[in-house]
Amino acid sequence: MALLEVRELTKDFGGLRAVNDLSFVLEAGEILGLIGPNGAGKTTVFNLIAGFLNPNRGKVLFKGQDLVGLKPYAVTRRGVARTFQIVKPFRKLSVLENVTLAAFLRHRKRKDAEAEGQGVLEQVRLDGKRTSLAEDLTLGEQKRLEIARALATKPELLLLDEPMGGLNPTEIDQAAAMVRDICREGVTIIWVEHVLKAIMNSSHRVVVIHHGVKIADAPPAEVVKNPEVVAAYLGSKAESYVAD
Repeated sequence: MALLEVRELTKDFGGLRAVNDLSFVLEAGEILGLIGPNGAGKTTVFNLIAGFLNPNRGKVLFKGQDLVGLKPYAVTRRGVARTFQIVKPFRKLSVLENVTLAAFLRHRKRKDAEAEGQGVLEQVRLDGKRTSLAEDLTLGEQKRLEIARALATKPELLLLDEPMGGLNPTEIDQAAAMVRDICREGVTIIWVEHVLKAIMNSSHRVVVIHHGVKIADAPPAEVVKNPEVVAAYLGSKAESYVAD
């Protein structure tokens, strides 16, 4: 059984169809890249999987059970966590306090939640900032804190929504390595990203959507040679996004 199966997922906003009959499967241990032009429907897909929106039709099966209709907290409790493009930490709380709050989903005692939080901060290389206020972090550090808060809920599936937006090249390389490490440590990942070199060289498979419709689902080396994907999104430099 696949870890996640999206079946004929469709979402309308008035007269606009943002996601149109989208289907794909995700096996445990994969990093799946979800890419496409701005407005393609990527974040809407995340909102549908994570319970922030209900589809007009379709199913989201996680370990065989349909998530449609569940509230976001219930989806998270099932084992699906997400990050957001625009980070929104509790700015006046410390880094450790931010992560500890998320860890209370699985731990009743503060000491246990703090221990979980400390472990996650080490995982994302923020343990040296645990007493800093969230508002004093750099953008790159805030992005890592966003991931840490999601990981503190102990997900089996992590939805990453543009974790590299606004980062410099060094930070992008570090973030990509961190995403691969998180996967190796047992968390399956769906990753939305416009930093194409990073996502193409880290993902096992890439799903491309355009106007809410899936136009490709293949390994990165195949996706960059797909004429429909090149025309809709990647352009003439498509093959440069995949390392030799």
